[in-house]
Amino acid sequence: VALVPAMASSLKSWGTLLLLLGLRYSLLAQSTSRRAFMEYHHLNPNRAFSAYRCDELMTDKGLKPKISHLFVHMSWYRVEHVCISNNFKDRYKNSYVWAQMPIKVLQCHWDNYISRYIETRSYNYVLFHCNAHGHVDSIEDMKMLEPIFD
Repeated sequence: VALVPAMASSLKSWGTLLLLLGLRYSLLAQSTSRRAFMEYHHLNPNRAFSAYRCDELMTDKGLKPKISHLFVHMSWYRVEHVCISNNFKDRYKNSYVWAQMPIKVLQCHWDNYISRYIETRSYNYVLFHCNAHGHVDSIEDMKMLEPIFD
């Protein structure tokens, strides 16, 4: 008779442990997606936009074989808040959200003829994808407002 409460207590402990592990891996996946976006698409605004060069970025970030890639020059705070709804309580999840303000974008395109990346700088409205956890994980589309000439 004393064995049944002990087993129930043990099952409750295991259930709690599994729940905590599941939450940990969910947060890890969420942070991995967000971290990957920041690593591969984000340019630090503390450095001048004109100082960034495609050939260096594509090599430094391990993106060299890619034909085309986009970088956004904006604060991490703005990236974090793209998927937050207007009431500041909820996040957009599994949805597409247009940034409300223009963003500086550096587009890198590989040119086989000259064997280097061609750079295009512009102000754009950017359409971001918000993942299942409500954080930016990709750039989906852009509407160019005006080019930036250095």
